[in-house]
Amino acid sequence: MSRRYADPVEVRVGEPQIGLRPAMPAGVDIAAVPTAFIWRGRLHIVQVVLDHWTQRLPWWRGSVDGPTADDPTAGGPAADGGAAGGGAVEETQFPELERQVWRVEASAGRLMQTGVYDLTKDDRWRLVRVAD
Repeated sequence: MSRRYADPVEVRVGEPQIGLRPAMPAGVDIAAVPTAFIWRGRLHIVQVVLDHWTQRLPWWRGSVDGPTADDPTAGGPAADGGAAGGGAVEETQFPELERQVWRVEASAGRLMQTGVYDLTKDDRWRLVRVAD
């Protein structure tokens, strides 16, 4: 079962928690990897980074009210879907129309069950999806 959220979270990146470095896909920069996050007052330690991708937000979100975490297009890794030939220009002109998504497996403690969490990073970190 999967639930959607738009909750701001405090995320620690780069430094391993309790001497544990999460398992990661090849080619991911360790300095940018979330290693722990605080959600609803509980510290969740990232055990595995399952995936990482960049997600384009609808262009109309940036023109009126800026990007939001409750975007209905927020999902799994999607194809780039950018305009032909203008992707690099759009990224530099409108960086707020993209966000980083990290799918991680984390636990709030040794006795707690692990879950799969989608964390996004644009202007701030948010938890947008939880799968049990």
